[in-house]
Amino acid sequence: MPTPRRSAAPGAQGTDRARRLLHRAWWSLVLVPVAFVAAMVLGEWLLSLQGQGAGAEEPVPLGAALAAGLPAVLVLLAPAVSAIWCGLRARREGLRAGIYPAVIGIVYAAFTVLTNMLPLVLRGI
Repeated sequence: MPTPRRSAAPGAQGTDRARRLLHRAWWSLVLVPVAFVAAMVLGEWLLSLQGQGAGAEEPVPLGAALAAGLPAVLVLLAPAVSAIWCGLRARREGLRAGIYPAVIGIVYAAFTVLTNMLPLVLRGI
């Protein structure tokens, strides 16, 4: 059984596994810009496969937007889900600091879902 390591910072104690989980949570958040670029490329590629060009003047049909947008949003949310999961696991294993990347991941995921759903909601108005 691993022994907990002590640190000078309050709440920064935990096992080596908890520390690894905390590091993974922060690295997941660092990868958000990479996921953003990957999601943009994936969404545009899926739209072009459906014959919807980026410079088209007419609006993209709802089915095509969903077929391209849902996979792109999943790619965009992957780092946040990883940060939430790893951060909460680190907290459960004794590192209270795990809550910080988890909360940042929750806020990022909520913001991403809301901003990507807004055009669909406004489309019906």
